[in-house]
Amino acid sequence: MKFDDLQSWLSWQETLHFTEIELGLERIQKVASAMGIGAHWPIPVITVAGTNGKGSSVAILEAIFQHAGYRVGSYTSPHLIHYNERIKINRQPVSDQLICTAFEQVEQARHAGAEISLTYFEFGTLAALSILKQADLDLVILEVGLGGRLDAVNIIDAEIVLLTPVALDHQGWLGNSREEIGAEKAGVIKPGTVVVCSDPQPTNAVMDRANEKARALYCLGGDFSFTATAGKAKFQSETVELDNLPLPQLHGDYQLDNAAAAIQVSLLLNNRLSVNKQALEAALTDIQLKGRYQRIALAPDIIIDVAHNAQAVSALASNLKAEPCSGRTLAVLAMLEDKSIAEALQQIDIQIDHYYLSGLDGSRALSAEALKQRLQQSVSSDKLSTELTVQQAIKRALSEADDNDRLVIFGSFLTVSAAIELLQ
Repeated sequence: MKFDDLQSWLSWQETLHFTEIELGLERIQKVASAMGIGAHWPIPVITVAGTNGKGSSVAILEAIFQHAGYRVGSYTSPHLIHYNERIKINRQPVSDQLICTAFEQVEQARHAGAEISLTYFEFGTLAALSILKQADLDLVILEVGLGGRLDAVNIIDAEIVLLTPVALDHQGWLGNSREEIGAEKAGVIKPGTVVVCSDPQPTNAVMDRANEKARALYCLGGDFSFTATAGKAKFQSETVELDNLPLPQLHGDYQLDNAAAAIQVSLLLNNRLSVNKQALEAALTDIQLKGRYQRIALAPDIIIDVAHNAQAVSALASNLKAEPCSGRTLAVLAMLEDKSIAEALQQIDIQIDHYYLSGLDGSRALSAEALKQRLQQSVSSDKLSTELTVQQAIKRALSEADDNDRLVIFGSFLTVSAAIELLQ
């Protein structure tokens, strides 16, 4: 084996390809073929694509099918603390050893013919698919990493595609409008796919692709809904009505939309994987997902959220507004340089009394001073302080916070990961 431990494998993979991101399927398809990983699987595959809500949707789907008694495998990205979080069987991360063995299989297949270079994400995707293929599962759930049409996950043909809301993000790779980005996301829809769309305002590109390629299309609001009244929820579609369901244990009204789509997906698979109301009830009260408006401390209140684009930050702002605090709201903010930072902060600035800006590590990182420069046109400079790292920013914010204040830490998965490592 090339390396004996997971971290050595990951460090090496970061340097393997000449660029961090290179969209396209030709290279990864060649290695997948050498590994015996085909596009069509004998068990149902659900692919989850979109900009926001993918992780929540996967978590709800995992909970539903596990509580219905099925063996469920999933692949998501990025991770918060441990790489193993990306590959789960029955909602539990797989072991270091299993991942290392799969990495070795990828490495051998990469050299089967002419040596093929793979990005970090492509290498990990192939390892995940290898693990899931051999895991004796009833169902696989795959989250698209970036875009859809040219994302590594798209080498697998899904039986059902769940499309979450499309927003402006990763414009450098996907396009500068919701329509352009929607066209890339919708590229996971293949001929004969069943599509469930949880975007309240789907783009024309998504609808056109679905109407052209999909076997069936179900849209939130028109074909199914999930409404909350007096602490309970009701799911309704053209053929099914389920009353007195618990609210999903994820914060925010938008989680009702994610739950609605996940339930709709589960009902569409009922002829192969039957799910009853009891499984849905258990799942909605047992969703496991870190970093989505997650409260991790009190006095002062500390909330972490991976929101990193304007749509997600707007949802975070709505949550903060719905839960006003008696003191100040302080924010620790670190973001990657390819984000529309000023636009994102416009959604939440009215809720924030002071920002503690910090830098991040990595090729797409932005220093605290560079972040401050990006914000000075849209945020008052007297609301901005800078620290080198997220953890230093958190420590300073906490040293200046009172018990009745609130600290919100957001801007990136990397930001939240650093917060969890420090605070938990």
